[in-house]
Amino acid sequence: MAVKYEENAEMEEKDDETVSLKQNEEIDVDDDSSVEIEVDSAADDKLPFPRATITKLVRKSVSKGKQIKGTVKDEMNLWVNTLVEKIVKKMNSQPYTFVNYDMLRDSVAPYEDMQGINKQREELIKKINSIRVECESVITAVDSQAKAKALSLKLDTEDLPFPKATITNKIRKHLGNDKTIKGPVKRGLNIWLGTMVERVSKKMDSYPYPYIDRSMFKEAIEPYEAVSEIELEKERIIQQMESMKIACDLLKMEIERKFKL
Repeated sequence: MAVKYEENAEMEEKDDETVSLKQNEEIDVDDDSSVEIEVDSAADDKLPFPRATITKLVRKSVSKGKQIKGTVKDEMNLWVNTLVEKIVKKMNSQPYTFVNYDMLRDSVAPYEDMQGINKQREELIKKINSIRVECESVITAVDSQAKAKALSLKLDTEDLPFPKATITNKIRKHLGNDKTIKGPVKRGLNIWLGTMVERVSKKMDSYPYPYIDRSMFKEAIEPYEAVSEIELEKERIIQQMESMKIACDLLKMEIERKFKL
């Protein structure tokens, strides 16, 4: 189903692609009083974002006193970069000469949907068990639930988690050369990525250990890594539900035609 996007002149900002990279100059200092040993950490020049930026965002959502392993910081750094790539590629797939905030909302919607995936699974099982009477409600729930939960980002905030130039450059890297980047897209993706780091950090913080290691990080991001697979499964469920609706209609016609006195 094609989605038509319209530009909102009041929301769009000027393209700030020439923002100086000087904003990236940060000092990587962990505010934890404990000494952390960095093991096999990637060099700063090999990381997509400033290490201090990621460390600060992770530390913001982790209990004071917990040790954050160096591999967690570096892998979080690389993972956030893959999120940018996936989101931008999704926006870039639209047949327009621009990317706007609505496209960003649709691109991050599947990730937002992961917040309630366990409850959604229970609801789907319950509805599938009563499919004969609730086929239409199942289709509606699966098809529209993700977009209905799409986060409304507060674009008016000045407190951006990542340097503007860094996000702009990451978007441009995965975007077609003939497309312009609207201001709300840059700010929205910036804020949303900060939110993702916060969620993953809080998940790691939930473990009852005095440290945070790589296995905790991998488990925390696992649901988000499965977004594409889950979206394909939702499409398959919708198709099955439609087929069952048609089958039910045909069965009803057959019963009405044959079961007559």
